[in-house]
Amino acid sequence: MRDVLEFTMDYFDRRITLDDVSGVANMTKNAFCKYFKRRTNKTYIQFLNELRIEHASKFLLTNDDLTIEEIAERCGFGNISNFNRQFKCIKKKTPSAFKKSVSND
Repeated sequence: MRDVLEFTMDYFDRRITLDDVSGVANMTKNAFCKYFKRRTNKTYIQFLNELRIEHASKFLLTNDDLTIEEIAERCGFGNISNFNRQFKCIKKKTPSAFKKSVSND
């Protein structure tokens, strides 16, 4: 599990497939998915998206010179619509609303 977490932390900003991460774990894709879910109570993709959104949140708070699209790309999201959907699901706000609400505090 440590190798999987290290791999994820090192490469979250790139495209990661279940084949990639299951290879790191030396398991089949199905075995890895079951193992990860049993250990964490979430799917690997949920975990990866949460990690990416946390990094995106930090970028939104500290980098006024980056657009939301640039932040999404730097955090490993392949397209802006998926980024916006995942961000809103996890943070309960859109990225722009999140940025505004924090800057108004």
